[in-house]
Amino acid sequence: MKDAYTNAFYGIIRETQDTHGYELPQHLEAYIVMLLAYHVDRPNFEPTSSFAEQYLQLNSRMNAKTLGDTCLFVTGVFPNYRKMKRSYYQSIGIGSYNSMSGELFEQLATHFNFLGDFIDLSLRSSKRELNNLFR
Repeated sequence: MKDAYTNAFYGIIRETQDTHGYELPQHLEAYIVMLLAYHVDRPNFEPTSSFAEQYLQLNSRMNAKTLGDTCLFVTGVFPNYRKMKRSYYQSIGIGSYNSMSGELFEQLATHFNFLGDFIDLSLRSSKRELNNLFR
Protein backbone atom coordinates (compact mmCIF):
# COMPACT_ATOMS: atom_id res chain seq x y z
CA MET A 1 0.00 0.00 0.00
CA LYS A 2 1.45 3.30 -1.00
CA ASP A 3 2.02 5.91 1.69
CA ALA A 4 0.68 8.62 -0.63
CA TYR A 5 -2.70 6.88 -0.77
CA THR A 6 -2.79 6.40 2.99
CA ASN A 7 -1.90 10.03 3.60
CA ALA A 8 -4.44 11.27 1.06
CA PHE A 9 -7.28 9.20 2.52
CA TYR A 10 -6.33 10.15 6.04
CA GLY A 11 -6.65 13.80 4.99
CA ILE A 12 -10.02 13.18 3.36
CA ILE A 13 -11.36 11.31 6.41
CA ARG A 14 -10.12 14.02 8.80
CA GLU A 15 -11.57 16.74 6.58
CA THR A 16 -14.98 15.04 6.60
CA GLN A 17 -14.91 14.66 10.37
CA ASP A 18 -13.97 18.31 10.84
CA THR A 19 -16.47 19.62 8.29
CA HIS A 20 -19.44 17.54 9.43
CA GLY A 21 -18.74 17.33 13.15
CA TYR A 22 -18.10 13.59 13.34
CA GLU A 23 -15.44 12.05 15.50
CA LEU A 24 -14.58 8.47 14.67
CA PRO A 25 -12.61 6.44 17.18
CA GLN A 26 -8.99 6.33 16.04
CA HIS A 27 -9.02 2.59 15.30
CA LEU A 28 -12.11 2.89 13.03
CA GLU A 29 -10.64 5.94 11.32
CA ALA A 30 -7.42 4.02 10.64
CA TYR A 31 -9.36 0.97 9.41
CA ILE A 32 -11.32 3.06 6.88
CA VAL A 33 -8.16 4.80 5.66
CA MET A 34 -6.39 1.47 5.16
CA LEU A 35 -9.44 -0.07 3.49
CA LEU A 36 -9.66 2.75 0.94
CA ALA A 37 -5.91 2.92 0.33
CA TYR A 38 -5.75 -0.86 -0.16
CA HIS A 39 -8.37 -0.79 -2.93
CA VAL A 40 -6.89 2.04 -5.03
CA ASP A 41 -4.78 -0.30 -7.18
CA ARG A 42 -7.18 -3.25 -7.05
CA PRO A 43 -9.86 -2.91 -9.69
CA ASN A 44 -10.82 -6.60 -9.33
CA PHE A 45 -12.29 -6.44 -5.85
CA GLU A 46 -15.34 -8.60 -6.50
CA PRO A 47 -15.55 -12.11 -5.07
CA THR A 48 -15.06 -14.97 -7.54
CA SER A 49 -18.71 -15.98 -7.07
CA SER A 50 -21.64 -13.85 -5.95
CA PHE A 51 -21.50 -12.00 -2.65
CA ALA A 52 -24.28 -14.22 -1.28
CA GLU A 53 -22.48 -17.42 -2.34
CA GLN A 54 -19.28 -16.20 -0.71
CA TYR A 55 -21.19 -15.44 2.48
CA LEU A 56 -22.78 -18.88 2.56
CA GLN A 57 -19.36 -20.46 2.07
CA LEU A 58 -17.47 -18.53 4.75
CA ASN A 59 -14.98 -20.99 6.13
CA SER A 60 -12.22 -18.95 7.64
CA ARG A 61 -11.56 -15.75 9.50
CA MET A 62 -9.73 -14.32 6.49
CA ASN A 63 -12.62 -15.02 4.13
CA ALA A 64 -15.04 -13.29 6.52
CA LYS A 65 -12.78 -10.25 6.89
CA THR A 66 -12.20 -10.00 3.15
CA LEU A 67 -15.91 -10.28 2.36
CA GLY A 68 -16.85 -7.79 5.11
CA ASP A 69 -14.22 -5.35 3.84
CA THR A 70 -15.38 -5.73 0.25
CA CYS A 71 -18.98 -5.07 1.25
CA LEU A 72 -17.97 -1.99 3.25
CA PHE A 73 -15.93 -0.75 0.29
CA VAL A 74 -18.82 -1.30 -2.13
CA THR A 75 -21.37 0.27 0.23
CA GLY A 76 -19.25 3.38 0.75
CA VAL A 77 -17.61 3.88 -2.63
CA PHE A 78 -20.24 2.47 -5.00
CA PRO A 79 -23.58 2.89 -3.17
CA ASN A 80 -25.58 1.89 -6.28
CA TYR A 81 -23.31 -0.97 -7.29
CA ARG A 82 -24.77 -3.33 -9.90
CA LYS A 83 -28.30 -2.08 -9.36
CA MET A 84 -28.57 -4.15 -6.19
CA LYS A 85 -30.07 -2.57 -3.12
CA ARG A 86 -27.46 -1.22 -0.78
CA SER A 87 -29.03 -3.27 2.00
CA TYR A 88 -27.90 -6.46 0.21
CA TYR A 89 -24.23 -5.55 0.66
CA GLN A 90 -24.86 -4.12 4.12
CA SER A 91 -26.45 -7.36 5.34
CA ILE A 92 -23.65 -9.51 3.96
CA GLY A 93 -20.97 -7.19 5.34
CA ILE A 94 -22.55 -7.03 8.78
CA GLY A 95 -22.96 -10.81 8.85
CA SER A 96 -19.36 -11.33 7.75
CA TYR A 97 -17.97 -9.07 10.48
CA ASN A 98 -20.35 -10.60 13.04
CA SER A 99 -18.95 -14.05 12.26
CA MET A 100 -15.58 -12.91 13.55
CA SER A 101 -14.49 -12.44 17.12
CA GLY A 102 -12.92 -9.32 18.52
CA GLU A 103 -14.01 -5.85 19.52
CA LEU A 104 -12.93 -4.26 16.22
CA PHE A 105 -15.12 -6.55 14.13
CA GLU A 106 -18.02 -6.17 16.54
CA GLN A 107 -17.77 -2.40 16.12
CA LEU A 108 -17.46 -2.69 12.33
CA ALA A 109 -20.63 -4.80 12.27
CA THR A 110 -22.52 -2.53 14.68
CA HIS A 111 -21.62 0.67 12.84
CA PHE A 112 -21.44 -0.79 9.33
CA ASN A 113 -24.24 1.33 7.84
CA PHE A 114 -22.89 4.55 9.34
CA LEU A 115 -19.34 3.76 8.19
CA GLY A 116 -20.55 3.10 4.64
CA ASP A 117 -22.45 6.39 4.68
CA PHE A 118 -19.40 8.14 6.12
CA ILE A 119 -17.15 6.81 3.35
CA ASP A 120 -19.68 7.90 0.73
CA LEU A 121 -19.93 11.36 2.30
CA SER A 122 -16.15 11.64 2.52
CA LEU A 123 -15.60 10.87 -1.14
CA ARG A 124 -18.48 13.06 -2.33
CA SER A 125 -17.70 16.10 -0.20
CA SER A 126 -13.94 16.13 -0.29
CA LYS A 127 -12.37 19.22 -1.80
CA ARG A 128 -9.29 17.22 -2.66
CA GLU A 129 -8.50 15.80 -6.07
CA LEU A 130 -9.09 12.24 -4.86
CA ASN A 131 -12.85 12.66 -4.48
CA ASN A 132 -13.43 10.88 -7.81
CA LEU A 133 -10.66 8.32 -7.47
CA PHE A 134 -12.97 5.30 -7.36
CA ARG A 135 -15.91 6.67 -9.32
